[in-house]
Amino acid sequence: MSDKFDVIVIGAGPGGYVAAIKAAQQGLKTACVESWTSKDGKSQVLGGTCLNVGCIPSKALLEVTHKFEETSHDYESMGIMAKDVEINVAKMQERKAGIVKQLTGG
Repeated sequence: MSDKFDVIVIGAGPGGYVAAIKAAQQGLKTACVESWTSKDGKSQVLGGTCLNVGCIPSKALLEVTHKFEETSHDYESMGIMAKDVEINVAKMQERKAGIVKQLTGG
């Protein structure tokens, strides 16, 4: 592999990988450098902060809390009675981790 590039993009998050693709589409010899390491420290993963610990995981957890709120309060006005609704935090975290794994896997 050559170490001479026209463009080197630092970070493979939402902005970085798009910039790298655009540069390559313009015919520029492009490298995209990412140093994000998985939670267990054993592998490198793409996506940067947003995908791994920021935007995406937060939105996955927020979606569950919105569903909880909706089920606990909003459905009653439509005639749907949902009593004793509970949140299982471990299951929420498991779902969030699955979403991140799927998206970092490509």
